[in-house]
Amino acid sequence: MEPNVKGESAVRRLACALFLPVTVIACTQPAPLEVKDVWTRDSVGRTANAAVYMTIRSGSADRLVGASTPVAGKTDLMTMEARNGTMAMKYIEGIDIPAGEPVRLNARGLHVWLADLHRPLTAGQSIPLSLEFEKAGERQVTVSVMSPAAAPVASEMAM
Repeated sequence: MEPNVKGESAVRRLACALFLPVTVIACTQPAPLEVKDVWTRDSVGRTANAAVYMTIRSGSADRLVGASTPVAGKTDLMTMEARNGTMAMKYIEGIDIPAGEPVRLNARGLHVWLADLHRPLTAGQSIPLSLEFEKAGERQVTVSVMSPAAAPVASEMAM
């Protein structure tokens, strides 16, 4: 019996056509979301609130839509804005993360606000923080607590 060259060739073409899109999709996956330089200041036992700063970068566009931590009664996303010649905090529903561009949460703008702290934050300690992204889902990060006199982390200074 002679091999069916036309039939085998058609099967090979069909197999390539079916598996090529899977290969292309696997090669075009966006770079992972990265959260770095996550920090807050020591509350020195006198305040029930704290702001958390960080740098977020994602290979594809995403949006930070929430945060939570067991050390605070309430966690919000906020920004600073000028009102009547003074700076004031404003609650926001989300923080856009453009593809490939770092987004810096810092004292002059966007930040995660921790309200009703259950205990003072002390320099040298760290606290857990859960970040919720529209596409990337939940990410757990560790927040370093810094002394009030300490210099900001490198990404904060890169403004």
